[in-house]
Amino acid sequence: MKNFILLALLSFVKEEIKLIVSKIKFLYYFVKEFSILKFFYYLIDNSVIPSRDKVFRNYILKNSQKWRFKRNIINKNINKYVLITNMVNHLGYTMGEIVIGKNLIEMFESDGIVLLNRYDLRSKLIFESFGIKKFIYLNDLNFFMRIRYFLMAYSIIKSYKTIDNFFEFSLNGVNIGRAVYDHYLRSTGMGTIDHFDHKFYIFLSHALSNYYQMKKSYDKFKFIACVQSERQFIPASIVYQSSLTNGINVYSKSGFSNEFSVRKYSDARKMWKVRDRYSQALYDEISSSIKEKAVEIGKNYIEKRFSGIPEYEAFHYYFERPRLTVKEKYKKKERKTVTKKELCEMLGWNQNKPIVTILASDLSDGVFDNTWSLFKDRLSWIRETLLEVKNIKNVNWLLKPHPNDKIHKVVTDIMSEYIKICSNYKHILPFPDNLSLASIPNFAHCVITMGGSASYEYSAFGIPALHSCESCCSGRGFTIDPESKEKYFDLLRKIEKIGKLNKEQIDKAKIYIFIYSKLTRIRANLLPFFGNEAINMKTFWPKMIDLLDNYNAEEDLLKKMMIIQEKNKDRHAINYDLLK
Repeated sequence: MKNFILLALLSFVKEEIKLIVSKIKFLYYFVKEFSILKFFYYLIDNSVIPSRDKVFRNYILKNSQKWRFKRNIINKNINKYVLITNMVNHLGYTMGEIVIGKNLIEMFESDGIVLLNRYDLRSKLIFESFGIKKFIYLNDLNFFMRIRYFLMAYSIIKSYKTIDNFFEFSLNGVNIGRAVYDHYLRSTGMGTIDHFDHKFYIFLSHALSNYYQMKKSYDKFKFIACVQSERQFIPASIVYQSSLTNGINVYSKSGFSNEFSVRKYSDARKMWKVRDRYSQALYDEISSSIKEKAVEIGKNYIEKRFSGIPEYEAFHYYFERPRLTVKEKYKKKERKTVTKKELCEMLGWNQNKPIVTILASDLSDGVFDNTWSLFKDRLSWIRETLLEVKNIKNVNWLLKPHPNDKIHKVVTDIMSEYIKICSNYKHILPFPDNLSLASIPNFAHCVITMGGSASYEYSAFGIPALHSCESCCSGRGFTIDPESKEKYFDLLRKIEKIGKLNKEQIDKAKIYIFIYSKLTRIRANLLPFFGNEAINMKTFWPKMIDLLDNYNAEEDLLKKMMIIQEKNKDRHAINYDLLK
């Protein structure tokens, strides 16, 4: 116990050192990006733009002029606010949240307040150019406050015997335990943990600090809406849950780059619902009005995606481009498409046996983003699944690791688990590295997923998808959703008896693809396309200026559809023009 406490204290000291180092790094980049002299002028006069980047300064000036008239008509006595969060360190996310926030401010005739990193001056300048002047900072607090929250964390963890019990630790409806566990997996690269690590103290102390800081803001301001892309980890999960428990609707960006929908969360009891889970009412409307059109569009989309056409590649396919070195950009690896016969010859398998593909999930991408799961986390799911299928020899099993295992350099990865559990079993083999995902429809009898995109992708080819947790399309009639572990394992043992999907089920999967890829992907005409990698500032800001110069409020489709979303009380903003 003494050693454990010592490790916890050492972890705290290490965190303090990291804090000092991060501030030194910040100072270096700050001086590199901003003029110190102009920064001091900026503190006196916010019209001064201290950035050294001339194109960025030009954008800020133009944008400030563009929205000045909006600021002039805002009633200074307005006391209702839209809270716009900025917790993902990526300019694309920041701009998406600004656009959504701007629309809500105008729709609700309110003012805006931004939750911002205290040292993020660039984002502050951007928000100010949209007429937003109020900011909230989740700061580091002073040393003694950090000690206080650390000791509070120690006291709380001490009262829990197991991590499973800790999952239920909440403050006024905000589940702190889940947020901390998610953050632990994300930050450490561990896929699972069954005991309290000393780092738990640090992460819990951060969560407590965030919770109590935000509580003061909720008590002080009348928030009517919150804009938030990220809903997991610390501080995002704390802010997201706190907003809903305080009766504040959360508008969450769903989608990538400059084409996205807005998912509205208004019920704290449904806070764990998957973001891209669409209402049954929307399915019914499509089925009764444009079913043939939706099925055809869904069919064309998935066929083009699996044929490798770049503009049809989904966000997760982007990650199939491995990062070779720090300096190299993502490169698409050449992979071949094979038949079942060719695959069996390649792997030495009996062609008469069914092939089931296990599609592993990103181990670090959070656990608590659904209303139900049969397993504690993604690594536990893989472990228990492999332990079960190693004894099911009438089926050949193909294990596909997630590419983020390499990109995020996780401590525990899928291949390590495979080697430990079943590398000596010839009926279980890893997915060949040179094999294209487009091959799977050619040979897969079934796919197993923990709620990933495979739920609908392979269903569109008639291949059943077995889930181990709630997915975006669970319960829509074309997926297999066991209600217990026992049922899940029973299905694994009987998996060769699972038949192909019928036409009605295939059509339902294609309708989901239509909704996901087309109906709810509305272009934001103030934003250019961007990738997930670091944005090239030399090309990004000129594109932003060009879009700003050509912006027409009457052609702002996203804003139009958000207005309809609010009027109709829709779960998602959708492009109603496509339903005509």
